[in-house]
Amino acid sequence: MKTQFSISLRKILWIWVALVATYATALLTLPHKEVELSLFVVTSFQALLALISFAIMRHEPSTKNKFIFANFGVFFSIAIIGWVGPFVGKGRVLFTEAAKANHYFEQYVGYGAYGFFLAFAIVYLSVDTLFRDFKTAQKYFIALAIVGTFFATYFNGFLVDPEYAYTTQDTRDWKQMDNALMDFKNAHNDVEPTPAQLAERTNLFVYRDGVEVATLYNDARLARVEELFPYLEGDNYLMLLWKPAHSYMIFMGVLTVGFILLFFGYQYMRDPPQGAYIEKMMFLFLLSTSMEILHHASLVKLLEWNVFAEILVAGQYATSVVCFLIAVFFALRLRFIMSVKGEFYETELEARPAGITRWRDAFDTIVVESFFNRKVVHGRLFALYERPKSDAGN
Repeated sequence: MKTQFSISLRKILWIWVALVATYATALLTLPHKEVELSLFVVTSFQALLALISFAIMRHEPSTKNKFIFANFGVFFSIAIIGWVGPFVGKGRVLFTEAAKANHYFEQYVGYGAYGFFLAFAIVYLSVDTLFRDFKTAQKYFIALAIVGTFFATYFNGFLVDPEYAYTTQDTRDWKQMDNALMDFKNAHNDVEPTPAQLAERTNLFVYRDGVEVATLYNDARLARVEELFPYLEGDNYLMLLWKPAHSYMIFMGVLTVGFILLFFGYQYMRDPPQGAYIEKMMFLFLLSTSMEILHHASLVKLLEWNVFAEILVAGQYATSVVCFLIAVFFALRLRFIMSVKGEFYETELEARPAGITRWRDAFDTIVVESFFNRKVVHGRLFALYERPKSDAGN
C-alpha cells in the first residue's frame, strides 16, 4: 500500500529528474561555459534539497517551522538559479554582448546570494530557538538585522560598484606590474625579468576610495612586486580577482558557524524540545559550512589558478557528500511530519513544548545504547531538574 509520503517523494524525485535532465540537455545543446562534473553534482543535490524543503514547508503541522524550511528552500533554490550562469556572457545565450556578464552573475548569485541566504536560514532557525515566544515578524527582523549588517559590511564594495574586484589594491598593482612586464619583454626579446628588474619599471601607488594618495618607493615597491610576482604567470591573476569574494564567504561562514554553535550551546544549557531531525540537520550544516570556510581560506592564500581549480573540484565533491546526507535527513523529516504520530508530536510541541517528551529517532537510540545507561536515561538529556511545586516546602 502506498503511503502519502511515498507518493509525495516520488513526485519530488520525478520533478527533480526532469529539472536535472533539462539542465543537462541545455549543456549538451547550447553554447555555454564549461561546467565541471563536481559542480553539476553538488548543484543537483541542492536542487533536490530545494524541492524537499518546499514539500516540508507545505506539509508542516507547525506554523513556525513552515518559515524555517521556506528559508532553506529559498537558499537551496540558488543552485537552480545558478544553472543559468554557464549560459550568460559573450558568445553564449544570454547577455551575449556583455563581456563581464558571467563574472557579474557568479559574483552576485554564486557568492553574494549564496552566502546571504545560507547565513539567513541558519540565523533565523537559531533566533527561532532562542526566542520561541517572539512573533514571526520579530524573528525575521532580528535575523535580517544580523545577517544584513554582515552582508552590508563585507559585500559593500560589490553593492556600490559591480567592478569592485577590478579596482582593489591587489588588482590595480597587478595591472601596473603586468604593463611593466609587457614593456620589459618587448624591450628585451621576451626575456623574463627578475622582481628587482620589474620593480625598476613599475610605478605602484596606495589607493583610498579609488584615488591615489601615496607612491611606493624603493624597498616597499620591491617587496610589493615580489609579493605579486607569482600572479603574473598564466591565469594566476584570477586568484586576485576573486579574492574579495572568497573573503566575503569566509566572514559569512564564520557568522553561520557562530550561530550554529549558539544553537547547540542553548540546546545543551536549556534542552528545549526541538522538531524531529533538526539537530542532525544543524550538525551537518556545521560540518559543511566549516569545510567551506577552510576551503575559501585556502583559496585566498593560493598563488596558482590550476591548483585552485583542483582544490575547487575536490571541495565540491566533498560538499556533494554532505548535501546528500542533508537530503536524507530532510527526507526523514518529511516522512515524519506526514505520519500520524509525527503530526501529533509537532503540533503538541508547538502548543505546549514543556509538557511533551522528546521524540527519539533511530540515531538517538544508537547514541543512547552505545554511550549511556538506558536504565538511567529515560527522557531529555542534560535538562535541569526542577523540583515539583508540591515539594517546595519540604
